[in-house]
Amino acid sequence: MQNSKRKIIRNAIWIFILSIAIASCSEPSNQYNISGKVDGASPGWIVLSKAINNKLIPVDSVETKDGTVTFTGTIEMPEVYYMEFKADDQFHRLFVEQGNIEVSGNIISPKFTGSQSQEIYNTYLARMDEFNERYKKLNTEYREASEIEDTEKINAINEEAGKINDEEKQYVRDFVLLQSNNVVGPYMVVTNIYQYELKDLVEARTGFNENLAASKYIKMLDEQIDKLQKIDIGQPAPVFVQNDTAGNPVSLDSFKGKYLLIDFWASWCGPCRQENPNVVAAYQKYHDKGFDVLGVSLDRSRAPWIKAIADDKLTWTHVSDLKYWNNEASKMYAVSSIPANFLLDPEGNIIAKDLRGDNLQKKLKEIFE
Repeated sequence: MQNSKRKIIRNAIWIFILSIAIASCSEPSNQYNISGKVDGASPGWIVLSKAINNKLIPVDSVETKDGTVTFTGTIEMPEVYYMEFKADDQFHRLFVEQGNIEVSGNIISPKFTGSQSQEIYNTYLARMDEFNERYKKLNTEYREASEIEDTEKINAINEEAGKINDEEKQYVRDFVLLQSNNVVGPYMVVTNIYQYELKDLVEARTGFNENLAASKYIKMLDEQIDKLQKIDIGQPAPVFVQNDTAGNPVSLDSFKGKYLLIDFWASWCGPCRQENPNVVAAYQKYHDKGFDVLGVSLDRSRAPWIKAIADDKLTWTHVSDLKYWNNEASKMYAVSSIPANFLLDPEGNIIAKDLRGDNLQKKLKEIFE
């Protein structure tokens, strides 16, 4: 009898342990559950995606008749995902993290709750909406002032817009610094990364807690800092090789011994074409004294690239891999907008950046005269 009782107790214990194991296996600690219903959604597919190498990669999908959403998966660190309602051509971002996330609201502006990171990001978005409303009001006033050619009013509006812009930048900077322990901070830096100088990125990176080190946004931030450090003033210019207009490879090294302006541009870039006459004037004035230009085009097609060179009378060496924004040299030099340029000394070291208009002329005068 005693043995029977012991056997029953042992069996109960094993059943209890087994039930815990099964529960642990059925719902991992790093699991997320996204569920809810979105009003106004048409019958069709809802796709959940995330960004990998600048491309959206679907991770899950569900077909819905009434806007009901259900997604389950695992995630190690909070990350921005994208929910696309195919039938309605609606696209929304959300922070996904471990736990239960509820979807509600309407198809135009659904609400995501249950994610701490999303709640923090919602606070930021609400403040951005306030700035946007102020901009809209100024735009209306600007149109009205323009119709009656009220110059004084227009100047006042422009001044006010500048103040709002400064206020917005300061808010974003302060908000990021407050998120030292949440991925929202590094995410915001990464999504606005080209607005920051190297010192700002280093300062932000230093402020983020080490428990975020595994986040993809911290890794992206580290990569950008590394790139910018390599192209900082005083650093040797990274060497690249691309084909010229005749298809012949040209190496940056072949320009050593001269002051060289690496000029990133494209035939489709209006500001680049407007700046070209200034570069032409500088080339004509200082070329015989040891100044040269290497044009690196972000074009996609050869014909417009060649035509723009001829039309703008750009008589220096031109190269391109015709990969548009994926131009290998532009990625190496962290070029996010064009026109952009780097001035190198005869040893191939970077001595100035983004010299346009009078600034280019002044720098070359300083060097040669």
